[in-house]
Amino acid sequence: MDWRKTGRLRDILQFVSHPVEDCFIDLNIRSILMTLLWYLIIQYFFNFSYAGFIDRALFDAPFPKNNISDASSAFPLWFILLCPPLLEETAFRLPLRRRRILITISATTIAFILSAGIFSMPVYSVTWHRAAVCTGTALLFWNAGYKWIQKMPFRTWFWLIAVLFSFTHLINYSVTTLTATGWMRIILREAFKIPGALVLGYARLHHGIFAAIAIHMVNNLIPLTIQSLTSN
Repeated sequence: MDWRKTGRLRDILQFVSHPVEDCFIDLNIRSILMTLLWYLIIQYFFNFSYAGFIDRALFDAPFPKNNISDASSAFPLWFILLCPPLLEETAFRLPLRRRRILITISATTIAFILSAGIFSMPVYSVTWHRAAVCTGTALLFWNAGYKWIQKMPFRTWFWLIAVLFSFTHLINYSVTTLTATGWMRIILREAFKIPGALVLGYARLHHGIFAAIAIHMVNNLIPLTIQSLTSN
């Protein structure tokens, strides 16, 4: 079945159910825009479903504050738009093509992201502690770790990387101050990001890594635009 001749939503659902690593890459702009449209629909449907209904129904308290808004104010707009999508897509979508070099780059980037939480520092700060963690991770995955991932069933890897992407966002919260209820709320909220992460995986494999980065950037641009308009 030619995936280009079927409905896009149906194809996305079929693909995330039975993902294929080496699939046809479609660079047609109209096709990429269609994937972008469905990504935004799916992403915002699940975000609004949780924030607008489920969280309000289950919990009668303000949502735990994350550190994103405070950190974002320290950087120019171009940095906020470019760097988070570039970093996250390199970490979580690049290795969906399981080449040795791509897996190593991905693992090193994930180590860089997670080390921010381990050492309780901003994501984009660079210290010798984090450099040491990244160097060790790169050596581990270049020499042996990539083989573990290549042997894994691709469907397992595809879903695992989407789940890991979603729950890595937990480092955006001050987890040491969270109550049990707070933990439950942020875990639920990040779990609702998994469908969007799966669609980004679809975009990476069908349209290439740069298309996935661009789609991610558009997604981040929307709330920034709304915030800018409402603050004036």
